[in-house]
Amino acid sequence: MTKKIKAKILFLFFISFILTNCTTTNHTKTDKKILDYESSGSVFNALSLGVPGAAILFLAVDINNYKKFNLNEKEIKMHTDSIQIALNNTPNGKIVSWHNGDRLSSGKVRVVKTYYKNDRYCRIFQSYIKLNGAKKHNTKHVCQVDNIWKF
Repeated sequence: MTKKIKAKILFLFFISFILTNCTTTNHTKTDKKILDYESSGSVFNALSLGVPGAAILFLAVDINNYKKFNLNEKEIKMHTDSIQIALNNTPNGKIVSWHNGDRLSSGKVRVVKTYYKNDRYCRIFQSYIKLNGAKKHNTKHVCQVDNIWKF
C-alpha cells in the first residue's frame, strides 16, 4: 500500500474510534443522544474490500448523523437548567420550555408528581427534546438528598 492509502486508513480508524467513544454512561446529566440511528455502513468492511471511496462516504454519513442527532453543549445546559428550574420552582403540571435559535432544537420539562419517600422529597418529571425533526421523551424519578437532586 502507498503512504497515502495508509494515512487515509489510519485517519478513518482514528475518527471512527473518536466517534464511538463520544457517549457517556453518566445518567445524572442530560442524555446527548436524541435518536438511535444505525450506521450507514462499515468503514472497515469497505476498506478491507478495497473501496476507500465507500469508506469515506460511510464515515461522512455517520458524522452527519452524529451531529444531527446529538445535543451540543449549549443545548445540554439549556435542558439541564430547565430540569433544575422545574424541580426546584414549579408546581406539578407546569411546563418549563427552552429553544435554541442557532439550530432547530427545543425542549420541555414538566413535573408530573411530587411525593415523599424515606423522608426524602421526590418528584417525577417528564422531559421532551426535539432536534432536527427527531424527538425524544423521558420520564425520570428523582429525590433530594442534602438539597441536591439525585437521579
